[in-house]
Amino acid sequence: MSKSKERPCTLFIDMSCRILIIDALSAGSGQRRSSRDSIGCGPRTVAGIFEKHNLDSRIHRAEEVLSRPRILKQFDHLAVSAMSMDYPAVKMLVKQWRSKTRVSGKIILGGPIASAPRILKDLAVDLLVIGEGEATLEELVLGQFFDSPLELSTVKGIAYLEDEQIHITQHREFISSDMLSRDYFPSITRIIDYPTYQASKIYVEVTRGCSNFRRTTLPLKDGRHCTDCGNCDSESPDIKMECPEDIPPGCGFCSVPSTWGPPRSRLQEVIVREVKELLDLGVHRIVLESPGFLDYMRGSEPLTDPCYPRANLDAIRNLLNQLNSLPQVMDKTAHIAIENMKACLFTNDVAKTLTESMMSSSPNIGLETGSERHLRAIGKCGSVSDVLSAVKIAVSHGMKPFVYFIYGLPGEDAESTKESIKAMREISEAGAERIILYGFRPLPGSAFEEFSESSTRDEFSVQLRREAERINRMKKNDYVGLVVRGIAAEPSWAQAGYTMIYPLKEGPLMTVMGGFSAGILVNVRILKVLSSGLVEGEVVSEPESRS
Repeated sequence: MSKSKERPCTLFIDMSCRILIIDALSAGSGQRRSSRDSIGCGPRTVAGIFEKHNLDSRIHRAEEVLSRPRILKQFDHLAVSAMSMDYPAVKMLVKQWRSKTRVSGKIILGGPIASAPRILKDLAVDLLVIGEGEATLEELVLGQFFDSPLELSTVKGIAYLEDEQIHITQHREFISSDMLSRDYFPSITRIIDYPTYQASKIYVEVTRGCSNFRRTTLPLKDGRHCTDCGNCDSESPDIKMECPEDIPPGCGFCSVPSTWGPPRSRLQEVIVREVKELLDLGVHRIVLESPGFLDYMRGSEPLTDPCYPRANLDAIRNLLNQLNSLPQVMDKTAHIAIENMKACLFTNDVAKTLTESMMSSSPNIGLETGSERHLRAIGKCGSVSDVLSAVKIAVSHGMKPFVYFIYGLPGEDAESTKESIKAMREISEAGAERIILYGFRPLPGSAFEEFSESSTRDEFSVQLRREAERINRMKKNDYVGLVVRGIAAEPSWAQAGYTMIYPLKEGPLMTVMGGFSAGILVNVRILKVLSSGLVEGEVVSEPESRS
């Protein structure tokens, strides 16, 4: 790589050298259509590394930069965080950077998209950070990558192009729980770079990695297949991590365990500090980020069994009690939410602990398919009955559980579709708040990365989508006439003169007539259902009647 010609970055404060962190997560082809109220922890983590070493950085959403490319001229280097689905947006961003700025400005690309090094052939980026990025990015900063040549072959966990050949360096060891808490802390101040941060769901990492080290038994596209070696059922945590056929661990559609490894938990005091400082900056909605929240401080490392031992209720209780003692949570101007939970860990004692420690909760439970046979085949842990039981337990404790399904999964057929529709109905009747249905996407690093993406026109997909739409629209009707506390976010795309309102706690996405500034708390009476995912309301002065 040639020596940069721009002003050098140093390990001391140098405001003349600036790094633009682009949050391209969910940007797709250049504009987020979903998760518009979500701000992930990845870009703030990158900013935290730069702050630790006194490098000046700012965060911008991909769509901001694509619509206002002059932003690029304010910076010397790029650090882009994206998923595989965001490749079109990333390609446009790289093209803009190379055409509108000095060629020597470096581009680092990280996040799930970096698990597919082949993209280096088409993207003019300097390197990919594969997997966990903190230690790798810190090594690059300490090696003064941004202002001088660096022997990249010595840096673990990256991929780069040299002489038209892709070079992938040695895998970097997973960061320990201790280092995750002691050495790395996401930026707090850079949350203000997001225009609607006051109304958005801000994700705060609690655990990293997944405990499901089972594997799919479906034959893979390259001929690999399960030989029933018994490792997945071993009592040894370390043996569970080994596969003689090199099949990625976890559910076949997911890349979390292969990319991020088994779960590691951040210390309670670090999590509470981050939440407190975010709330003090005006954040109203916090989500405790984890592939499986009930893995928090559960068992010794490596934790490779998704269902045993049981959840560490003492650790969970202590964490939530500390968070609930924060002033903004106590006066109900802020809300702490928990999302992902494994059904096989969700017991009555878990539900009791959560409800005693929190004002409300919507556990998100992944089922993916209602067929027991299909569940086993894709490498999923637990069972349909586990999910149904978890939903009933959650509802009995006043919770509003969401359950995930995926259409177009490898192995899907007429029988599994019929069983999934049956499971959707049973789960809905048991009290699930919503059925969340996603289309299958092949993710780099997952067992199914070479399979074809789902099609909305496939007969099985049509059946599943139609049923989920029917159930969710019916559930939204229950909100008509109720008053829900919400936060103004942004002008509506579909209706001129309307504002989108996100629920402060649990509830539907709302749209109301009138212009309201982002971050304003309002009470909304639900007037009518517009779709399975959106309701229309009016701002009223009455207090909320449903949390």
